[in-house]
Amino acid sequence: MQVMLLKWLSHLLAGLLVASLCGLIVSTVMSQTLMSSHYLESQLTKTNGYNRLSGALVNQVSQQAGLPGNPEINAAVQNILTPAVLKQKINTALDQLSLYYQGKGTAPTIDLTDLATQTQAAGVPLPADSPLSKPIKLVPDSGTKNTVTYPGKSLASTRTTTIITSILLILALAAISWQRQRYGVLPNVLISVGVLIGLLALVLHMGPNLANHYIKFSTTLNAFAALGRDLAENIVRDLARRFGIIAGACLIAGIALRIVAAKSLPRTNPLSQVKSSQSKAAVR
Repeated sequence: MQVMLLKWLSHLLAGLLVASLCGLIVSTVMSQTLMSSHYLESQLTKTNGYNRLSGALVNQVSQQAGLPGNPEINAAVQNILTPAVLKQKINTALDQLSLYYQGKGTAPTIDLTDLATQTQAAGVPLPADSPLSKPIKLVPDSGTKNTVTYPGKSLASTRTTTIITSILLILALAAISWQRQRYGVLPNVLISVGVLIGLLALVLHMGPNLANHYIKFSTTLNAFAALGRDLAENIVRDLARRFGIIAGACLIAGIALRIVAAKSLPRTNPLSQVKSSQSKAAVR
């Protein structure tokens, strides 16, 4: 009865540990990527985002001014909307976004209104709906401060909880394994985590291709649309790569520990079993 109870408890704790470790891995990766301004800045650099955004804004402003293809207008706007200036403003906004996600500071915006003033001073008229005419909100309005949820704080709380939970579950499973003299449960947990995280990596890897196949994105509405789509695809693929590496590490470690655990099991000599059976038969 005790053996069955320990076996059942071992399976239950193993399932909880798998869920806890998966939560820990996901929250840690998200905190180091989507919640990090430095990560987002690096992804913008990889997609040539600042140069592309500069060129797109120059074209859009020229078209809205009713002077598309005018070399003098393009040159004047290009001297104002340089990649370096946009990089400084966007990176500042991303730093504010990272703090906002942690519940610090106000909702961030990309404020290009001073560039709009410079553009108008250069003789280029700007309509009211120009992307330079008003600050661009990076997060939507979601009510009062008391009702706003901050993903950075939520991920940090999840990470702390899963770390504590995982440590307690590992200790409990180690004690049960020692009691049962069977040490395969923890390696099996690692293998299960590797499989689940690997499936997540596969879904993320296939996601952009499926989205491009079934959903047709319009990139003509504003200068940020095409860049936003490419940036999102690049981030999703990078997340898939990170989760894939973690999944592979978990699988390799789990399989290696499973082999070691199997070798540590006590082995019964077949000759001894035969002799024991003969002795029991003789007594009868």
